[in-house]
Amino acid sequence: MSAFGDQVLLQFQQDAFTTDLLESQLGLQSLLDTVYRPEDITVVQITLAGVLRKEWAMPAFETIRSSGTDETILPAAARTKVDRAWARRGRLAWVDVYLDVLLAGKAKSTVTKIESITAIDLLAKVGPVATLAALRAQLGLLYPASVVDGFFKAFRIRTIEDFTGKPALFLQFIAAQPPVFNPADPANDRTFRVNVCVQIQPELKVGEALQAAKLCRSILENERQHAVGIEGGDVATPYVLVVVFPVSVAVDNAIGSLTGAEVRASVKQLFKTERMFAHFV
Repeated sequence: MSAFGDQVLLQFQQDAFTTDLLESQLGLQSLLDTVYRPEDITVVQITLAGVLRKEWAMPAFETIRSSGTDETILPAAARTKVDRAWARRGRLAWVDVYLDVLLAGKAKSTVTKIESITAIDLLAKVGPVATLAALRAQLGLLYPASVVDGFFKAFRIRTIEDFTGKPALFLQFIAAQPPVFNPADPANDRTFRVNVCVQIQPELKVGEALQAAKLCRSILENERQHAVGIEGGDVATPYVLVVVFPVSVAVDNAIGSLTGAEVRASVKQLFKTERMFAHFV
């Protein structure tokens, strides 16, 4: 570990440094958006409830796995499925600092309840039409063009008689008004676990840093149990990788003709594309 790496390791002992990194530098909403894909809720408020655990120099061991079949011809034909695993025998990645982070939020439900459903004959809804062009125009008032095209194709409508000879219903769903969101209602409280894994890179070797971070994340996702979950959505990635570079290496012309500010912005955007964070201190 370099002098820069040792300095950053020691800084993580300070709660103020860790809190500032999570809240002000990375952003709690960005962390949440990286880990979770909410489907039935919208998080309208998020705060740092605490860092439940810190761990330095955490190893991530890869398990070597193989699967196949063993076949025997004599004395009697037999086939056996074989799955083997050799724990801690594969590649090794390191997490320089691991943070088990707990976020507290207020969530608003986006589930829409149906108030009523009505069904009427589609012929009556469309009204009298004499040509296919008129039929398309009337249906276009009810449905997107892609739906109309799909309707004609699925039911093989080539004449007006093809349409009138196939009974169809027009269904109308009326959604109920959503309840007024009350942030004081305990039912709207949510907690989210976020596993933050920090890797320290003393040099601006962006490709190598990205490879190391993706390898580490892959091993963690396959080898370690993760305490994340969400009511009303899915987990996109259970481990957030944060790669820390020294700001002193992000100078003008460090990468091509980019300025120092452009270097930092470009590297951050690259890691964001991979659902990771790059940070300069």
